[in-house]
Amino acid sequence: MKKGKRIICIMVAAIMLMLPAAGCASRLSADFDEREVQEKAEEIAELSCTGKIGEAYGMLSEMMKAQITEDQIRAGIEGTIEPLGDFEKISGTNISGQKDKDTGTEYALAIVMAQFSDGRAQFTISFDTEMNCIGFYIK
Repeated sequence: MKKGKRIICIMVAAIMLMLPAAGCASRLSADFDEREVQEKAEEIAELSCTGKIGEAYGMLSEMMKAQITEDQIRAGIEGTIEPLGDFEKISGTNISGQKDKDTGTEYALAIVMAQFSDGRAQFTISFDTEMNCIGFYIK
C-alpha cells in the first residue's frame, strides 16, 4: 500500500514541477465557474471514496493518464482510505486559483474534505481552464 502512496506522491510532484505556480493560492480566475469546479472536484472525490475508482480515473486528463495507471491510482486511494472506515460524506470544499508565474496560465484548485467513520481524507484536485483534471492528490 505504501508503494501506491509513493507513486501518487511522485506523480503529483512531477505535475507540480511541470506547472510552476506562484506562491500561494488566490482568488479563482474569471476563466472558471466556481460551482463547476466544486461539483467536478466533489464528484471525483466521491467516486474515489465509494470504490468507483475507474470512473474517477476516467475523469483525469490524458496527460495524467499517460503518466500513471488506474491500478497505481487505485492502490494509492485504497491505501489511504481503507483505514478510515466507511465513507460518510463530503464535508467541505475550498476553491481557489493559481497562476503560473512564467506563462500566466490560470488553474483552479479544489481542496475537498471527505468524512469517514474513523477519520478524514483530503483531496487536492486541480483543473486547467478547459476543466481537465491535471492534478490529483489524497492524504
